[in-house]
Amino acid sequence: MADREETRELLRAAAAEHRPDRERMRARVARGMAARGPAAVAPRRRRGRLVAGAVGAVGCVLAVTVLAGGWLGGDERGGATAASPSARGTLATSGEIYRDDNPYWSQSEVTLETSHPLSALTVEVRVVADEEARPTGGWRTPPEEDFVFTTGEEGGDLVFRWELREGREVPEGEHVFAAQYDHGEGPRDAAFDRYLVTGEGPGGAVEGGGGFS
Repeated sequence: MADREETRELLRAAAAEHRPDRERMRARVARGMAARGPAAVAPRRRRGRLVAGAVGAVGCVLAVTVLAGGWLGGDERGGATAASPSARGTLATSGEIYRDDNPYWSQSEVTLETSHPLSALTVEVRVVADEEARPTGGWRTPPEEDFVFTTGEEGGDLVFRWELREGREVPEGEHVFAAQYDHGEGPRDAAFDRYLVTGEGPGGAVEGGGGFS
């Protein structure tokens, strides 16, 4: 038991040294929003990151990482992560609800990170609609002219879709896509909202998807 408690403390210390660089992420989003003008709403990035690093004195990194998931649990906000980042090939994705929404308006953000340029990309956000729900727009950090952006309603969902134009390319790095919408008064339950990201990289098809935390 003593060894386990000591390992727990070492894990917590290691985790504390690996925090997301929020200022870097905000600066990227701000640059991407510049073309949209002063009315744009810049998101606050509060996304946790999966950390893989040396834990030296703890011993075998792989074994400790597996144990840490069971001992520490949850994310940096103290609760279980509703939509953990998923990855396939060169693409990693996550979904998050903008924290400074209001009782009548919300913003759902999809963040994707690719280690290679993408020659094709489609980002789709589906929001379960109530009677008063309607799209109010959307934005993305890659150049606006590189994408065809559409909104609509399908099967009771508000659907927001960004499709990369033929001949354009998404560079490697982190990119944000945000769907904005009005809804009935009160906080929204995003438990059944979903997103899907599909694309084409040097190694073939890539895909990511999930819900919103």
